[in-house]
Amino acid sequence: MKKYSTAALTRKRAQFLSSWAEYAQGKSFAGMTMAEFEVKSKEPLEVRKDLADARTKVSGLILKRDKADDTHNEDLVLIAHAIRADKGFGEDSPLYRSLGFVPKSERKKPRRKAKPPALPVTENAA
Repeated sequence: MKKYSTAALTRKRAQFLSSWAEYAQGKSFAGMTMAEFEVKSKEPLEVRKDLADARTKVSGLILKRDKADDTHNEDLVLIAHAIRADKGFGEDSPLYRSLGFVPKSERKKPRRKAKPPALPVTENAA
């Protein structure tokens, strides 16, 4: 299936209608009169307009979704902080763990890295 640009389709349609009106006004081709062709040839242009409208709507919906995701993420963070701060639950509760966080009692203690051995100092003979 060949894809046409809207501009090319509009030009070709106008060319056919103009030539048909100029040279064969009352003649029908492929079982269509010029008036029938004019009506039928508007369909691809209308579909293109509908598609452009849908793309615009999708762009707006994507923006709306992203904003809703941001707000939702902020709510999740606030709830997690509230659970950590709650005396009945806190950072070491089954609820905190079930939310996907590592409870305080299961966290590994940070270890210090061993210092690399010192290089021997050599004196330069000057």
